[in-house]
Amino acid sequence: MSPFWKIFIAIFCYIAGIVGLGLAVLNASEKPPATTLAVVYGVVGVVFLAGGIVLSRRPRY
Repeated sequence: MSPFWKIFIAIFCYIAGIVGLGLAVLNASEKPPATTLAVVYGVVGVVFLAGGIVLSRRPRY
C-alpha cells in the first residue's frame, strides 16, 4: 500500500475513532443512559483509534 493511502486511511480512522468515543460519551450521559449504544460506540471508537495507530506507525525492519 502506498504511503499516501496509508496516511489517508489512518487520518480517517483517527477521526472516526474520536467521533465514536464522543458518541459513546453523549449516549452514556443521556437520561436515561443508552448503555448499549454507548458501549457499541465506545468499542468501535477504540477499534478505529487502534487501526489509526497501527497504520501511522513507522515500519520496523
